[in-house]
Amino acid sequence: MFIVFKFAYQLWHTMDKTEVAAEVANNSITADDYKTITGEDYVAPTSESTSATATASETASN
Repeated sequence: MFIVFKFAYQLWHTMDKTEVAAEVANNSITADDYKTITGEDYVAPTSESTSATATASETASN
């Protein structure tokens, strides 16, 4: 799948960095693959931002 994502990002411009990063999170490609495709290091989302979103959602529903 690496080559498809590489073409989609670099040649076809049908994927952006966020979508390529999502494929790392889905274990479709590695962090090294991400760097090869985008030229930037992959930075995994922190659990802190996920917790803040969950807390905001819980507060809004109450």
